[in-house]
Amino acid sequence: MKILSSMSGLINNILVAEGKTVKSGDVVAVVESMKMLIDIKSEAAGTITKVNCQLEEFVQDGQILFELED
Repeated sequence: MKILSSMSGLINNILVAEGKTVKSGDVVAVVESMKMLIDIKSEAAGTITKVNCQLEEFVQDGQILFELED
């Protein structure tokens, strides 16, 4: 499973690392867009296998930020 950015903006905070277990609904990152902070949440439970973003990186809507394994 992949966790995608829900809008374009700058990565303001990354709350998980590879190997961390998350539950459905957990906030995994925060994107700053138009002076608003948007929580990026996991839609499923699992373990983060890959982090595809960095702090202050500009990401696009729909970009893969994290990869998740059951």
